[in-house]
Amino acid sequence: MSVLNNLYRDLAIDVGTVNTLIFIRGIGIVLNEPSIIARESSTGKVVAIGNDALTMHEKIHPGIITIRPLSNGAISDYEATKELIKGLINKTKTQFSIGIHRMVISMPSGITAVEKRAVRDFAKTVGAQKVYLVTDIMAAAIGIGLEINEPMGNMIVDIGGGTTEIAVISLGGVVSGESLKVGGTDMTSLILRYFRKAYNLVIGDSRAENIKTQIGSAYRLDKEMTMTVRGVNVESGLPSTREIDSVTIREIIAPPINQIIMAIKKSLEVLVIKPEISVDILDRGLFLVGGGALINGIDKKIKEETTLTVHISDDPQTIVIRGLGEILENLEKHRDIYTT
Repeated sequence: MSVLNNLYRDLAIDVGTVNTLIFIRGIGIVLNEPSIIARESSTGKVVAIGNDALTMHEKIHPGIITIRPLSNGAISDYEATKELIKGLINKTKTQFSIGIHRMVISMPSGITAVEKRAVRDFAKTVGAQKVYLVTDIMAAAIGIGLEINEPMGNMIVDIGGGTTEIAVISLGGVVSGESLKVGGTDMTSLILRYFRKAYNLVIGDSRAENIKTQIGSAYRLDKEMTMTVRGVNVESGLPSTREIDSVTIREIIAPPINQIIMAIKKSLEVLVIKPEISVDILDRGLFLVGGGALINGIDKKIKEETTLTVHISDDPQTIVIRGLGEILENLEKHRDIYTT
């Protein structure tokens, strides 16, 4: 029986709007690839998944369509999501593994009961015998290393690609929180639209993402930067280049950042009726995770607006999957965190 058990793996999955990460029990994080698939437009056959599909998405490829099956952290295309996760899981299989025993999977705290059921059903359809659901925010807290069951208030802000999760937790539960359908992809989309509207220039998603990460910022820089951007002119159809500066990009991506900060302030206002927790937050500050934590100066911007100290963990993009992995490795210890 023990030999048979070894053929079944236990894994954790952080299925994100932009990227999906997989953790295998006893090994660690084994995969981090884009949440995208490519199909033949005529037959619907899946021809590429993850990194390979993203390469096709960025190039003109007649007869191929690409699909991002998750929107704002929720499943928008059930069948495409199933194909995506099956394909990514297969990339992690060894010749000796034949199935999945236990799967820990993340979900936004703001999803509905119907969406939660869809996540559970979906996990079963990709082969999991036992499914454990964990909210992104609780997984992040564990990934950070917080002692979540202590009578101590901790504030966590998880800025992902499609959603931003804001929560104050204490004694293993959420005291106040909010889930916004706003994230890094909104900032990237604003950059794409700006180049199209201002310069009649079409640029790729990856190029817009590079602009955001290289010269984008939430707070004024000590030394502002410029960048040469190449794309295709809509009117002429010919290649064209433009210079863009960090001040302009900061203005372009400001609306979603300001929306996130307003939601943080709202969560803090709720704590007025819980003064002891408010004191904890003032003393300990705010923990910022997710890809959005890498935006230059976002910690300074949040501190200026809220007066809170902002802590950014090493590699904030993997905090949630690391938390899910810790839960998977110690299911009994964390039994109050997940639902089945």
